[in-house]
Amino acid sequence: MRTSTAEGRTQSRFSQNVRGWSFRHDKAEFHAWTPLSWHTVVMTRTSPTLARAGSILVEKTAAQILQQCLIEDGSILTPDRGVWTLKNLEELHRDYVDAPDMSAGTFGEKLVGQLSNTSDPARQLFAELYILNVLPLDNFKQKTKLGYINGVLDGLHQPVELPAAIADAFSGGVFNGGRASSSRRWAQLSFLVDFAEYFKSRPVETRREAANKPEMMRRLVLDSPGHREPAQRHALMYMFHPEYFLPIVSSDQRQLLRDKLAPDYLPSGASDDLDADLRAIDDAVVAENGGAVDYYKEPWRARWNPKVKKDAKSGATTEGTAEEEIEEDDVPEAKPYSVADIVSDGAFHPADRLQQILKRWEKKKNLVLQGAPGTGKTWLAKRLAYALIGSASPEAVRAVQFHPNTSYEDFVRGWRPTAGSDGAGQLVLNDGPLLRHAEQARLQPDIPHVIVIEEINRGNPAQAFGGVLTLIESTKRSPKDALTLAYPGSETEQYYLPENLFIIGTMNIADRSLALVDFALRRRFCFETLEPAFTAQWADLLNKRLPNNPDLVTNIKTKIGSLNAQISDDSALGTAFQIGHSFLTPAETESNGVEWFRGVVESEIAPLLAEYWFDSSDTADAAVSALLA
Repeated sequence: MRTSTAEGRTQSRFSQNVRGWSFRHDKAEFHAWTPLSWHTVVMTRTSPTLARAGSILVEKTAAQILQQCLIEDGSILTPDRGVWTLKNLEELHRDYVDAPDMSAGTFGEKLVGQLSNTSDPARQLFAELYILNVLPLDNFKQKTKLGYINGVLDGLHQPVELPAAIADAFSGGVFNGGRASSSRRWAQLSFLVDFAEYFKSRPVETRREAANKPEMMRRLVLDSPGHREPAQRHALMYMFHPEYFLPIVSSDQRQLLRDKLAPDYLPSGASDDLDADLRAIDDAVVAENGGAVDYYKEPWRARWNPKVKKDAKSGATTEGTAEEEIEEDDVPEAKPYSVADIVSDGAFHPADRLQQILKRWEKKKNLVLQGAPGTGKTWLAKRLAYALIGSASPEAVRAVQFHPNTSYEDFVRGWRPTAGSDGAGQLVLNDGPLLRHAEQARLQPDIPHVIVIEEINRGNPAQAFGGVLTLIESTKRSPKDALTLAYPGSETEQYYLPENLFIIGTMNIADRSLALVDFALRRRFCFETLEPAFTAQWADLLNKRLPNNPDLVTNIKTKIGSLNAQISDDSALGTAFQIGHSFLTPAETESNGVEWFRGVVESEIAPLLAEYWFDSSDTADAAVSALLA
């Protein structure tokens, strides 16, 4: 297999006339590339990228933003008054990136609150970042794009209007942003703030060089801190170097396009640089056809992405994905799901604590919620998954439960007996829930996918994960870290997990019969302990569900608090054995709260205490009596 770099191919590409582009220097147009610094060169499209007419204005506007705003400190809306400064970006980082709105409501509604105390210059800068976000999308109408930007500008004390050129650029688009353009818009804009701050903190010489060299721009975009958002990152690379990067933001589709067309257009075979290969393929196709082609239209689409087949159960596609080709004028805004929704659903843990858990999980990718019985671990796990995704998306969440017989063959991949078409028995290599969900995640790289493992320590986690234990690490989610699985799908298969696959497990740390988690597993997960939450929110809910017993809630809290203190102080038990709030949270309104409480104590808490103090029945009986007194 040959290797090459984007920079090497770029130099080769610019050693001759550049197809479809002219370069203007001091108002003199010419077609031969010369090594001029970017601030003296303005690129003008002479033919649309991928034969998509909207690309011309999109790329022209993006080039202006790169030059006037990212390299300089200017503005795309008010050329006489610059706003792209590090000071304004630091303000946006404080007001938007570091202060996520955990309340309920639409993205637009929450954005108003987040920017309410932001200065005019920083708010205008946010609007201009928003322009960069929606500029290349063809799945939003011009009216919708204008509404988004004007919604931010309307809060300015000194009015700023959108120039006609921006409105014209909004009239078309280049690619479909898919579901991420709606459900992950908050994260994409957060990343754009991070990227702009990171890019502008580089020396101006570095910024100018990145504007000339696709490889350097790619490195800066990919190295930028912030949310993953692979589609947004690739969109930047395309908009800032459309002469090199194709406007295909789905990594799965870029890979598929390259692999299918490589035999015909890459004589030396594929390299380790996907973008460079796609550039070479597109150059060859254009030369062959005498102009740009749209790979999403026939006859081209059939050559690399045939009709999509969907799995009836998982919804995953088996050959590419048509997400960029959704036939709709506007992507409906996904109903957001955030920490506020977890709280409104009935969580008693503080919102800032839940936000902290989400932030740690997003970085580590693997999380275990551990805690005493009744602390709501299972209830919370799926809701945290929705908050991580940003919307209630059941199709992106898969739940499994470990048990003593859970094996690698059950969870990852293994041979399983099945009946053939003739009724005869045979062994078939089946993917388990981990690999099935991983492949579904790979087809939607911009949407986090979560696998929930209930009672992760009820089985043997090391046995269930096997060699995949290495692959779940956040730093091992790439082809270079791929491994051969215990049951490879082919002789050459090298497998790795996608970056957008997240794992969350629940673990009861009080049950002595459950397996201990070894250090190899612990190193790959972050662990968050849920404490019993007999909070004000819990008391409010209980007062609603026990309307006929106004004093009972206080009595329950006092008695359970005393019991938990006794359990925590017992050297043979400790905090891991406390009684959680789930035991004392009725699912519906109870007309006789006293009777309900007695039933919970006698049928649920008393047997548990008998197990805790199995060698001291008097202690258990005394604790039960105190609860019922």
